Amino acid sequence: MAIVGLLLCSSQGASLAAAEWVRVGGTHKYDRYADVTTIGVSGLNATLWTLRDFRVERAIPRGPYRSLTIKRQYDCRQRKSRPLHIRYYPKVMAQGPVLYAAPATRQWSRVVPGSDDDAEMKVACRQLRRG
Repeated sequence: MAIVGLLLCSSQGASLAAAEWVRVGGTHKYDRYADVTTIGVSGLNATLWTLRDFRVERAIPRGPYRSLTIKRQYDCRQRKSRPLHIRYYPKVMAQGPVLYAAPATRQWSRVVPGSDDDAEMKVACRQLRRG
């Protein structure tokens, strides 16, 4: 059992260390990043992990957090996106143990041109234009 826990911890650390967070925008409350190492393409859809890094501590029932990551799927032709999975972290830049992880709403929403969502979508959908 200890070996499984050790492998789980080391694999989470390895994937975090391999992340290439590229700043794609933000507000006065947080900075937004996209992890270019997690881009996946299937047909006309692309997925990637995004990060919101908050300037001040926020809270969920499981405790305070400073950042969250969201796995998002993009319909590159229809210009829509939807969250697939979300993780909350106690420290900035997705550091520390995961406080809470769950599937997200999975509802599609339109991506507004010029928005941070648009910047993330351009990063994710870049692979389709190359292919």
